[in-house]
Amino acid sequence: MFRDNHHLIFDRVSWTSRPEAKAIRENKSLIVRLDRAEHNELHKHCVAVPLLGYHALMRTNKLFEPQATPLASIENLMGSIEKAVDHPKAHPIERQLGELAVWALDLERPFIADKRYE
Repeated sequence: MFRDNHHLIFDRVSWTSRPEAKAIRENKSLIVRLDRAEHNELHKHCVAVPLLGYHALMRTNKLFEPQATPLASIENLMGSIEKAVDHPKAHPIERQLGELAVWALDLERPFIADKRYE
């Protein structure tokens, strides 16, 4: 059975456009191995995670801590984004973009609930 890497933070083009975004996308705790059929199903039901604004991205990078499982890591990332966009200086659009990113990540959780790093 063919397995490949799924970056929980996708799409690649957006999330490799800045070093801070690339650091989050390429964190090993946010990459899982999926069977090709599972991977296709995930992409059928999940949307790309929108790239955060500069300030939210910087704050998220500082707050995010990789966890023992992909599910715990994605939950930590979601919490880090929520805290980052809750900053008093965050623009309302940046807050909404953070909410959309958290929503997109939440859609992936059922697909990775039982996955481990490989």
